[in-house]
Amino acid sequence: MQFNRPLSDFTVTYVRSMARTDLNTLTNFYDTLMWPVISSNSYAPANTDVPHRLFARGRYQPTTRWLIAGVADWRTGFPYSVVDERLDFVGPRNEIYRFPNRFTADLGIEHHFTGFKWKPWIGLRFYNAFDSFIPADVQNNLSSPLFGSFYNSEIQQIRLQLRFER
Repeated sequence: MQFNRPLSDFTVTYVRSMARTDLNTLTNFYDTLMWPVISSNSYAPANTDVPHRLFARGRYQPTTRWLIAGVADWRTGFPYSVVDERLDFVGPRNEIYRFPNRFTADLGIEHHFTGFKWKPWIGLRFYNAFDSFIPADVQNNLSSPLFGSFYNSEIQQIRLQLRFER
């Protein structure tokens, strides 16, 4: 059995970073909000600041007809600011509170079929394969009884994958 490409390909990267920004930029307020909350200006961690990130991806092809692929991503959570009942910021902005750390893994397995004009790869892809809790929103109002609750997690998905080669 002869392979034209490597049997496996794995990459792991780690990034340590810091993103700071002006939190009262013009685009934060003159967009789609009718009554934006404008506070005193602050220079602090950006809403997308991720101090630690570990990313891994890999492909393994045990035979010319089978392919196993995966991606794993772990990172610290995004920062957020806390507001009171009048929507005034409380404490330093984006300095104290963060979303939970997140881990997600996407996995896939495919089979290569031959004998057709277009040689298809057919398989399954599992997105958020371990059904990790990855929230997109937080209740950041101190006066709410649900203060600190996280919402709107990415859902686990299983999809049919179909690719064609000539």
